[in-house]
Amino acid sequence: MKKSTKIFFLILLILIIGIFIHPQKVIYEANVEGKVIDENNKPVINATVYRIEKEYYINEKIGSNESRDLRTENVKTDKNGNFKFYEKTRIDWFHTPLDLPIGYCYAEFEIEKSGYKFYKTKFGDFEQYRIENCYACEKVLFKPIITLKSLQKNRNKN
Repeated sequence: MKKSTKIFFLILLILIIGIFIHPQKVIYEANVEGKVIDENNKPVINATVYRIEKEYYINEKIGSNESRDLRTENVKTDKNGNFKFYEKTRIDWFHTPLDLPIGYCYAEFEIEKSGYKFYKTKFGDFEQYRIENCYACEKVLFKPIITLKSLQKNRNKN
């Protein structure tokens, strides 16, 4: 095949991808209903739980796209250690004419409580793929149980 023919097909492929796949901001309702307990499986009361989202920006100094974690919502755990988030979250989702029924959904949060070690989710801790009847991550539910480690126990070991 000639080089010009290969270039033509490559340009055609890029145009087709550009026409049929386009990023679009989507709002989805990823619900998080979790529980915070201590090492003895007792509920941690009044712990502050923060929902973490990515904030994207352009670094003017070096001209690159970057992101940082942003606390967008917070709640306190109740007397049973339970907490709930129901605020909507923003994601980038690539739509196609076929709109395949798959969505990659995730939840990130941080937990603070005096006397306990700070907790932050790591990438991939709480994620799932949504397949059946999918519209992005609409109505996905995460139910994490988080164990906070006591600072007092760590001090006694040292």
